[in-house]
Parts: sequence; C-alpha cells; structure tokens
Amino acid sequence: MIVNSAMSIINAYLRLVERWRWSLLLALLIGTFLLQPLWSSTRLGELANVTLYLLVFGGAVHAGRIGATHTTGVIALLVMALVLQILNTLGIAGLDGPLLGLMLVIVVSALIATFAELVGSREMTADSLVGAIFGFFMIATAWALLYLRLEDWQAGSFRIPEGGDLDTQLLYFSLVTITTVGYGDITPATPIAQILSALEAAIGTLYIAILIGRIVGQLKFGEKRAELQSERSPMPLTGQRSTQENNDAP
Repeated sequence: MIVNSAMSIINAYLRLVERWRWSLLLALLIGTFLLQPLWSSTRLGELANVTLYLLVFGGAVHAGRIGATHTTGVIALLVMALVLQILNTLGIAGLDGPLLGLMLVIVVSALIATFAELVGSREMTADSLVGAIFGFFMIATAWALLYLRLEDWQAGSFRIPEGGDLDTQLLYFSLVTITTVGYGDITPATPIAQILSALEAAIGTLYIAILIGRIVGQLKFGEKRAELQSERSPMPLTGQRSTQENNDAP
C-alpha cells in the first residue's frame, strides 16, 4: 500500500515535470536552497532536504536527454541515496561519506542530462533559457557537494566561521564563487580548495558568456526572423481585391 502510494506521488510529480519542465525544477531547487538553513539542524530536516534534492535531480534526468539505460541507473542511485539518508536519520554512523559521494554522482548525471537536452535542441525557447539558468544553479550544487567531500577528506580545507551548518555554509560559498561575488567571509585554505574555487569561478563566467549568451542570441534572432516574415507576408485577399478594383476604376 505504501509503495503504491509512493509510486502514485512520483508519477504525478513526473507529469508535472513534463508539463512545466525547467520552470518547475528551477523553482524547486531555489526553494530547497532557501529551506536548507531552516531545517538542517535536525535529522528529519536533513531527510526532507535530501528528499527535495533527489526530486529535483530525478526530475532533471527525466526532463533531460539521456538514454533509457542511464535513466534506470540514475533511478537506482536515487533509491540508494534515499535509503542511505533514511538509515542516517535513524542514527546509523559512517554513512555521511558514501551518501555525499553518491549525491555527487547523481548531480553530475543530472547535469549531463540537462546539458544534453539544451545543447541538442535545434530551436531555443524561453524554456531553454530557464533550463540554462537551472543548469547554472546545478553546477553550484555540484561544486558545493565537491567542497563538502573535500572538507570531509581533508578537514580545514576552508576557513569557515564557527557556529554554522557546514552544508549551508559551503553551498553559500559555492553560490558566491560561481557568481564571482566573493565576499571573503569563507575562503579556501589549501591548494586543492583554491584551485577548485578558481575553476568554479571560471566555469561560471564562461557558462554565462557562452551557453546563456548563445540561447539569448538565438531567441533574439528568432524574434527578428518572425518580424521579417510577418513584414514579407502577402496582403490578404480582401486587400488585393480592393487594390484591383481601384486600378480598374476609370
């Protein structure tokens, strides 16, 4: 009964993704960003947070362009991540590292599916632009998970103010780095962390300049082409008849 109810909810969610596509996924991802600081202090809050992330990543794979075999593999990874998070919520120790690595693999798979859909589309639309913005935030999410993995592997990789949630702080650092804001309250402390941070800033800049710039340019070109076609369209038959009648008149 529980399994059937869960499948019904998932199917309803996927239908919403098929209808609203990147707009829905972008809204869910930003909503998850905003909710993360509010409920990350409790185990149930962490479970809800990871569940929302998994819904976003699974929706991205469903909306993106990826093969059926890869989709099945990503679904299996999503289920494994959810099971690990539930076990972690129940207090089983030693699962943070495997869960973090698994989430990173899932995010990269969702990124590949998203970019394959955007790059493979012949015609760019407003939905494509929203998808590109969603991909931008997905890159920030992937880098935040990479920073978490690095901090877990080598503690002290980042100079972080005390008293905050590590997940939220490194997500914040990833967002201000990819946008090249760089407030300076969190800084990379080791060579690996410094190189990764510089790479994220460079990728964020190139992403906006190349992919988003390309989509915006094609949208403007499509608008101009539509205007030219409307200007070159033949006159209506009624207008043609009126012109002919005027020419025949003495």
